[in-house]
This record gives sequence, C-alpha cells and structure tokens, in this order.
Amino acid sequence: MDSLNLVLCAVAAASLDICALVLILTAYQERSTGKKRWGRMTSFMELADYSVSYPLDCDEILIGRHASADIRLPDLSVSRYHAILTVSNGVWTISDIGSKSGIYVNGNLIKTAQLKENDVIKLGNRRLVFRRKGVYRYEQ
Repeated sequence: MDSLNLVLCAVAAASLDICALVLILTAYQERSTGKKRWGRMTSFMELADYSVSYPLDCDEILIGRHASADIRLPDLSVSRYHAILTVSNGVWTISDIGSKSGIYVNGNLIKTAQLKENDVIKLGNRRLVFRRKGVYRYEQ
C-alpha cells in the first residue's frame, strides 16, 4: 500500500509540473502575440517636427514641457502637462489636459480629436506632424 501511495504522489507531482510548464508556455506565447499585435498597431507611427521624431511606443503618451513628460517639448509656449495621446483599437486620439494655449489639429482648436496620417498638431508654438515612421513631411 505504501508503494502505491508513493507512485500516486509521484504521478500527482509530475502532473503539477506538466500543468505549470503548459501555463508558462501559454503565457510566453500570449506575450509574444501581444508584442506583435502592438507592433502592428503602433510601430509605424510617430510625431515629428522639422528636426526630431518621437516614436509612439506605448498606449498613453504625455506631451508637455515638464521633465516627466513622455514627449518633452522644452518651449515656454507649451504647458507643463499639455496633451495626452492614446491609442485604442489602432486609432490614435489626442486630448488637451488643461493647457493654456490649447491644441490645434489642422488649424482647428480641439479638446479631443482622432488623428489621421499627416495631421498637423500645434501645441503652443510647436508644430508636430502625425506620420508614418521615416516619412519626411514638414510644412511651416
């Protein structure tokens, strides 16, 4: 009877090890799939001005003059916390978060706007173009 209990314990332990391995492999695969999906959604877009491009590599991006901003624009015409960029289902949105000078998209003052490729965003005196990575298009 003791040997039967020992065999059952060994089988139970082996089963737990196999379950743990399956969970680890599934989590790894999900992480890999998530990274690929995220890459397809965002890796080809950026914000750019005439001299700098800013990659959009997370789902929420703070834009402002403050050192903690994800996209820091060291210009006194830009508020410390000026705008936030978000992406959901592949659609990028920019929202004013209480700036003094507002946000203009293609010349229109907005509170929130969905962005399309080549939209021109004005924050204070700064103009940024929402574009595909590596595509040069800047107009004053």
